[in-house]
Amino acid sequence: MGHKGTAAALLPALLLGMTACQSAAAPAPVEPGTAKGRSPAASAPAGVGDTVDDGGTPAGEHLRITLRGQVDPALGVPAVPRPGPGTRWVGVELTVVNVGGTAHESAVARAWVVDDRGRSHPAVATGELTTGLPLARGRMTVGEQRRGWLAFAVPHGSRAVALHCRTAAGEHRWAL
Repeated sequence: MGHKGTAAALLPALLLGMTACQSAAAPAPVEPGTAKGRSPAASAPAGVGDTVDDGGTPAGEHLRITLRGQVDPALGVPAVPRPGPGTRWVGVELTVVNVGGTAHESAVARAWVVDDRGRSHPAVATGELTTGLPLARGRMTVGEQRRGWLAFAVPHGSRAVALHCRTAAGEHRWAL
């Protein structure tokens, strides 16, 4: 399958996210509650660059999710459809690493951004953005790392202020 076919086949995975899978060595462990890591129960939201440790419900499931960046507006490559009238894409880049002892079926079940008006906007399937490929979804093997972008259709005149992500272990939040 060619580059365009591969990008078109990928859909939001991490939260609905999508992105080309990138296998890489897992980064050094980050202790929950440190400057770079937070436990899922942390009361204050994480921020851009912060990592959230996500322990799943079955024994051995453990993901490490890092919000790497945000772009507003996010632009699709020429072959990708444009957002609907009155909206623009906001993109967030995530890295998800399976640091647990078992394969993980779904990295993120659902993701959305909240704007400065308090409205939620779910992740949408966009295909490849000019900033990179969408986050890939599917089964993650032990030690596997995925990095990619999620896109959200946000109305013009509003600003995305938070990213929310729901996984098997709970809901996590980052301030944007």
